[in-house]
Amino acid sequence: MPQFINKFMYILLILFITFLVLNEFYVIDFSTNLKNIFIFLTLILILLTSMKEILSGTNGFIKFLNVMTLLCTIIGGIFSIIKGQLNTFIYICLIFSLINGVIVLTYSKT
Repeated sequence: MPQFINKFMYILLILFITFLVLNEFYVIDFSTNLKNIFIFLTLILILLTSMKEILSGTNGFIKFLNVMTLLCTIIGGIFSIIKGQLNTFIYICLIFSLINGVIVLTYSKT
């Protein structure tokens, strides 16, 4: 059962990031409230999945990727609050989250 929840969270994360990218390039036009909801849910899923992988005791590349994702999320969030706009750390965090999600979904044993 935890593997199902893990896969479901990564699939949702990939979908939310895809929706946000499509909205950024004006392929899909979301309202401001819906965009903010997607950003909030994506941030929560990034933090949950990163912390779960860091605390689960896995070693190697996945743990490094999750530590970097968590650090980029924290630093990018602080800079985003200070400057009031998105920055490179946020984009790096999204890329690392996508890579991590694809790796976990591809190489999981269940």
